This record gives sequence, structure tokens and C-alpha cells, in this order.
Amino acid sequence: MPVKPHSMHLTAPDSEDEGTVGILRTHLLTVGRLLQDLRETDLAALVRALERARDEDRTVFTMGNGGSAATALHMANDLSRATRPGFPPLRVICLSANVSHLSALANDHGYDQVFVRQLVDLVRPGDVLIGISVSGSSANCVNALAYGRQAGAVTLSLLGFDGGRMRALSDHCVHVSSHDYLPVEDVHLVVAHALARALKAGI
Repeated sequence: MPVKPHSMHLTAPDSEDEGTVGILRTHLLTVGRLLQDLRETDLAALVRALERARDEDRTVFTMGNGGSAATALHMANDLSRATRPGFPPLRVICLSANVSHLSALANDHGYDQVFVRQLVDLVRPGDVLIGISVSGSSANCVNALAYGRQAGAVTLSLLGFDGGRMRALSDHCVHVSSHDYLPVEDVHLVVAHALARALKAGI
């Protein structure tokens, strides 16, 4: 006996669904507004710094905590793959990636030193250090940016809230003006993708 095709019955959302849809819509609209508020000139300054690092055979370091650690690792992957014919690949290291190294440094020197202790052995003048922090006040990122500047590195950052202490320590930054962690982190990842696209295009 042939099976009748399944018919989908559309029903009006109940009050619980309406509340969920409202939350989802608000979040998406918030992210869209924050993206529209970004200044393209701020992003372009980061692209130029990355292009110089690539052309001068420098190293780019990314770092962050929590969700921003994941963004830092994602950014490192995308930037290292944003290659153009005739140009060398960008050398990128994520300071948040090695859990064994990170936990050892935190245990021996304190969590606020986990990025600095890696930079002591790695960073050179002209390298680029990218800090990602919604609050802009993560002690380990603040300390790393301060050390990076002393070591002659170019300091960049993706920030939220009021920019925190990291804003003053950054040569260039992209500031997302919001005190809500989730939308800021969403925008930071979009910015990371935009940087990789622009670096690969080289316009």
C-alpha cells in the first residue's frame, strides 16, 4: 500500500515560542547593529599591520580567554591560511592554544602571566600581538600587551565594553561599544573573518 506523503501543518506559535523568537530576534538585530557601527578605517589599520608583518617575515601572536580564546585560535587558523600567490604565508601563533603549556605557566607563575611568559621566548621587534577581550581588562592580556610594546611589537586588539586598559596599550583596535558579552564575541569573530578576507585579497 503506497505511503501518503507527509503533510506539514503550520500552527501559530504559542506564547513560549513567541518569547523565544523575540529573544533570538533581539540578539540577531543587536549583532547587526553593532556590525554597522564598526569603523572600517579601524579594521583597515589592522589589515595594514598584518600585511607589513607578512611582507617583513614577522610573527603574529593572538590571545584571549574563554570565548575569546576560541576566537584567537580561529583567527590564527584563518590568518595563516589567508595566502596570496607571490606572497609568503603569514606566520601566526595562538598563545591560548597549548593547554598543557598554559596550565603549567599558570601553575608556576600565575594566570596573569601565561601570555607574557610565552612572549619572553618568542616575540621580536616588529612582530604583531593581537589581544581579544570583551572587557578589555583581562590581566593576562593587559600584561602581554604592555610587555609586547616594550619589546617593540605592534599591538592590536579587539575589544568591547569601554575598551578597558587594553585600549590604551593598543596601537590600533577595533572597539565594539556594548557591555553584552555574547554579541561582542559574535562581532569579534566576524571581524576576524573580515581581516582574513582582506589580507587574502590584498587590495
